[in-house]
Amino acid sequence: MKQNKRFLAMALAGAMTVGCLAGCGGSGGDSGTAAPAGSAAGSASAAPSSGSKGTITVITMALNSDYWHAVQAGAILAGEEYGYKINVLGPNDESNAQEQCNQILDAVSAGTDAIVLSANNPDTVVSTAADVHADGMPLVEIDSSLPDENAYDAFLGTNNYDAGKALGDFIGAQDSSAKVAVIRGLVGTSNHDNRCKGIEDGVAAAGAEVVGVQPADSDRAKAVTVAENFIQANPDLTAFAATNDEMALGAYEAVKSAGKEKEITVYGFDGSIGGLESIINGELAGSAAQDPVQEGYGGVELAVKILEGQDYEKENDNPFQIVTTENAQQVYDELMADMKAAGF
Repeated sequence: MKQNKRFLAMALAGAMTVGCLAGCGGSGGDSGTAAPAGSAAGSASAAPSSGSKGTITVITMALNSDYWHAVQAGAILAGEEYGYKINVLGPNDESNAQEQCNQILDAVSAGTDAIVLSANNPDTVVSTAADVHADGMPLVEIDSSLPDENAYDAFLGTNNYDAGKALGDFIGAQDSSAKVAVIRGLVGTSNHDNRCKGIEDGVAAAGAEVVGVQPADSDRAKAVTVAENFIQANPDLTAFAATNDEMALGAYEAVKSAGKEKEITVYGFDGSIGGLESIINGELAGSAAQDPVQEGYGGVELAVKILEGQDYEKENDNPFQIVTTENAQQVYDELMADMKAAGF
């Protein structure tokens, strides 16, 4: 599947109108604003995705980070290959679960043929998802699994505990006496819960120490403040581990402002464009990288299989890898080729 997607990306690159990546990693558009097919609420532009077979609506956790722009790119590439129009929606930030619920209902009212959903708060969103699915709407869950397996047809996502554990193992392998502060996403969100637990277990297994865990709600500005507080309270701190790259980038800002780039290393999670660029530039030390393009592509591909009566698996894994300065450029180049092919 992944090889097919990469081939498609290169084939489309010269044929599609190329926009720009201005604003990736910054704020998205107004909360609840529906992005046109291939547009991340004004944060980034992409070539429209159209198709004659039907419409698939992709609802991401948010549209305010380049991770979700990459998911969007994968969805567009799959829509182009399989002949479906792709609409992309998403709230302005990952804490707005009610807006996601509204967007699910809006998509149904608009007459979409299937929904690909990444629930930003599965416990809140599951009731709405279950209701529309019970009424016959095909629904694929990506990235975060809903607590009721009857609420969706198929799931595609990374094992977040395993990825977090791998990151914690890596941090501990670099320094078995490390003192690590963990900055995590919204409390109670399963993805961040599992990532956080994995990081803590990996660090502890190496004999290193987690000095504390604090939420920054996947917000870079909040992460700056949280990191500043950690630095002030822990003068012997040697590392930050964040459960997404946005917060890692915020933590690095705080480290740089404190003049402690040589004393404190910073690790992220996701392998986003901004995170990869930071690793290449010698700022972040690494990231547990998912494949966001494949996540969007695979989610749409599963929806197509459901709509067309093909066989599919209920549970599907999206792989991860630990990205460092040694492999960040290669991962970045592949990601940017896909983004360009999708029209960003």
